Order: sequence, then structure tokens, then C-alpha cells
Amino acid sequence: MTAYLISCTSYSRSDLKGISSDQSDIYKILYYASLAGSSHNSQPWKAEVYSEDSILIFADKSKQLRVVDPSSRELYMSVGAFIENFNLAAQCFGYESDIKINDLSGDSCSHVATIILIRSKPEKVIASLKDIELRTTLRIPFDTTEINKDDWRKLVSNDTVNIHYLPSNSEKGRYLKQKELEAYTEQAKRENAQDELATWIRFSNKDVRQKNDGLTTAGMGINGIGGFVVRNFFKPTDSKKESFVTQGIDKTRIQADNCGGWIVITQPAENIENWINTGRLYQRMNIQCRNLKIGFHPMNQIIEENNYELSAGKFLGFDGKLEFIARIGYVNNYPAPVSVRRPVESFTTFR
Repeated sequence: MTAYLISCTSYSRSDLKGISSDQSDIYKILYYASLAGSSHNSQPWKAEVYSEDSILIFADKSKQLRVVDPSSRELYMSVGAFIENFNLAAQCFGYESDIKINDLSGDSCSHVATIILIRSKPEKVIASLKDIELRTTLRIPFDTTEINKDDWRKLVSNDTVNIHYLPSNSEKGRYLKQKELEAYTEQAKRENAQDELATWIRFSNKDVRQKNDGLTTAGMGINGIGGFVVRNFFKPTDSKKESFVTQGIDKTRIQADNCGGWIVITQPAENIENWINTGRLYQRMNIQCRNLKIGFHPMNQIIEENNYELSAGKFLGFDGKLEFIARIGYVNNYPAPVSVRRPVESFTTFR
């Protein structure tokens, strides 16, 4: 058996090349932008850089999850998270970002946004580079203590119209717990969703090194002896086996049972600009949660499954369309991020 297969530790972000001091500001900003969250860690973004101060951002349609995200909603949310990270990182390097979202109603192949960097000391730096680096999705059980008012108000203050907090022990919180598990179970047992998930599974360290994206054992929280076995003896298609699916359902039940509350983002209409805005909001809140010692875990199966989305929207009674759901809760120890990232050169063209 070749040496790379017998691996005691998982290959993760710490093993990858980051940035060096001799690289340009725009290169560094793009690196930090790429640390944004994305569905299945698909990293569906591209960039073109002109004259070091003008950047076009594109959605990489080849990375769309066409089964669970046929409308491209989550694709554009992921691009929105990338744009938000870009904006936050630019502030840290002494730039203001003039961001213009393109109207894509007539041409889905065009760029999503144009960003012009303006050298100007920002009035307020919202997040540090370290904050951006440490943002992560946590799939561990959270404390069930209700989120205190000061903390959840900080999160909701990003958009008091479209961001909603629901305590886990409230009627709506209990409803979300039940329906998230039901929606996850239905999706996990559907063959086409299983096939799509398997294409993004990166069990072996060899796959992680070659692709630098997708769902790794570390990213899925499969650690210890179990992680060793999966990395060395499992294939991505093994994720479709009944035993693996059942373990995923059991883990989701524990996750839904153990949280302090839920964050819901709505938008007044379904369009690309609102999806991008949703991604920007969730990325900013995820960074804030890290500083508040609050775990943040997107759980969008309700929204991905149409029958659940419609009934949940009616039950919750918010104005606008459901776009994003995450469970949140206090954690004692916040682990370092482990999800891998592709190098800047792989998604950027420098003109």
C-alpha cells in the first residue's frame, strides 16, 4: 500500500500554502476572500484583476450543486460570502471597496460584481485578518443555553429587517429542529442527492491535496480512529451506504437538539442581488459569532427541499422568502478552521 494512504492525521488548511510578504495587496485580499464559507466547500468563485485596483467577480457555474441547488441560490450566496470577505480584508489593508452588483437577468455568463479598490483609510475596520482566518463552520453539539439578548442583537443588527433570531426552546425554534431533521433525512436518502454529495467527498489525503476543496474528514468532524479508517479505507461512493447515511442522520439529530437558537435570513424577493446580500450577511455573522464564542452551523436542508421550504415559510410567518438557516450556540473551545482552500492562482486571472 502506498505511503500516502496510511495517514494518521487529516490533511487540512494548515498544510496548504498561504501568502507571503512579497505578494501584492490584491493577491493577499483575494486569499482572505477565499476563506469564505460555501456549500460543500465548493468555492464557486472566479476573479479577474485589472491594474491592481479593478476586479471582476464571477460565479463558477461548473461548481453548482445542481441537485440540491437547482436555482443557483446557494451558489450566489457563496459568491456573496466571498465578496464580503474581500470587502473586510480590503479594509485591513487600507482600502475602501466600491462594490457594484451586476444585473444578470439577461446574461448568466457575465460577471457578478465589479469591485474598485480605493486607497483610503476606512473609518472603521469591521474585522481583523485574524478574524477572517479563524471563521469556521462548527458541526459539534453546542450549549443549549439561550443566546443572551446583547449577543443576538449584535447579529441581528446587521440587517434588522431580514435577519431573525429564534430561541431553540421557542415554538418556532422547536419547529425548526424537527423540520431540519426531517428535511435532512429525506435528502440524505435520495439517490440523486447522494450521488452529488459523493462527488464532493474528499476522504483520502491524496484527494484533498489534488483538489483543495470539498468535504474532508476533518471538515465533516470525522476524527480519531474513525477518521483514520475513513481516510485510508473508504471511497467517496461509500458515503452512499446505508450505514454512513444513518450515521449522518443520527449526527444531525444531535446537532439539532444541541443549540441555543436559530438564525434565519429572509429576503423580499428571489433574485441574484438578494442572494448575494444573504451570503454577505451570513459571512459577517459567522465572523461575529467566532468572537462571541458562539458556534455557527448553516443547516439549509429545509430551504433545499421545496415541500419543506413552503410549509416552513408559512409556519414561521416572516415577511419575505426564506433564504438561509443556521443553528447557533455557545461553545467552550473554538477549534481552528480545517476546511481546505484552493490557491489564489486557481481562481484568479491577472490581466
